[in-house]
Amino acid sequence: MAVTHSTAFRDAVADLVDSTLSTSAKLVFRLAGTVGTPGTAVATLSMANPAFGSSSSGVITAGTITSDTNAAGSASPVATATLQTGAGTVVVHCAVAASASDINLSGGLTVGAGDTVACSSLTYTAMP
Repeated sequence: MAVTHSTAFRDAVADLVDSTLSTSAKLVFRLAGTVGTPGTAVATLSMANPAFGSSSSGVITAGTITSDTNAAGSASPVATATLQTGAGTVVVHCAVAASASDINLSGGLTVGAGDTVACSSLTYTAMP
């Protein structure tokens, strides 16, 4: 039997992610890393305040995400991303790839110095 959670619990978890991100949330694309050691940042995008709307069935949808119009970049490909507070505390760490990943990047995984990096939509789903 698989572990499941009630919708109310999933909503509470998703809303906690949003409230923990607080007022200056960032979406940061990175070369590699873990939650404890997030790795080198190549692009940092600012998120709306609040970062997400209210949860529905454990899913929250991001508001406006401002593009990074002067990315730090690197010759290595992006592999991970973090959702973090303005102070840099990582709240969510996830994988990045061209497809079939937590976050999918179109146009390639390498971000050059000075590139513009944009995010057209983002959702977070608390596991069922």
